[in-house]
Amino acid sequence: MEKKRSWQHEIDFRCSFGIWPFKKTLEITPKGFYWCGELIPMKDITRLRWGVDLRRGGIFPKRVYVAVFGTPKNEYTIKTRQKDFYEHLADRYWKAVGRRLLSEMMDGLASGKKYRFGDVTVEDEGITVTARSAFSSAKESYHPWSELIWGIVNGSLCFARKEEPNKILAGCSFLWVDNAHVLNVAMGLLQKNEHVKKLSMLKI
Repeated sequence: MEKKRSWQHEIDFRCSFGIWPFKKTLEITPKGFYWCGELIPMKDITRLRWGVDLRRGGIFPKRVYVAVFGTPKNEYTIKTRQKDFYEHLADRYWKAVGRRLLSEMMDGLASGKKYRFGDVTVEDEGITVTARSAFSSAKESYHPWSELIWGIVNGSLCFARKEEPNKILAGCSFLWVDNAHVLNVAMGLLQKNEHVKKLSMLKI
């Protein structure tokens, strides 16, 4: 019971944003996300993403912080220029939903499922990268974790072969690719446990 109360305290969040008469509200509770009074149950939320959208124009680019959650059918977006608010919201997204999505992905990988993140398909023991070209059909290449290195480059989780560290194989944008942050946490855990050959073997 104490654990449940602690989690409720971690995710508790209420905010309103936008300009009247288009103002919207979001409330996060253990039951789910209340979007403008409508409940989206926790179990129905299957995707998250957040990042910084740099808009060009003038001498300095404008930073717009974007945080998105969604179900298989609908997507809900909050945009703000307040960095503190954005970071607070992203933290709540992760604690309320992200941890569960990570756990579900690990269980799915263990049972043979594959997960698509843009041009990267994640399997338990590696990734398949889809290379696209305007002049030829898409080509796929498989790479086990032991052959890869990864890290964050310009707001994306990027993969490269150890033999060619300066040549990016593929990247997953945190702003545009659903659940890229979930994959990033998994890759961080794998990086700390180099002896592990399967993502599903990681302890979370």
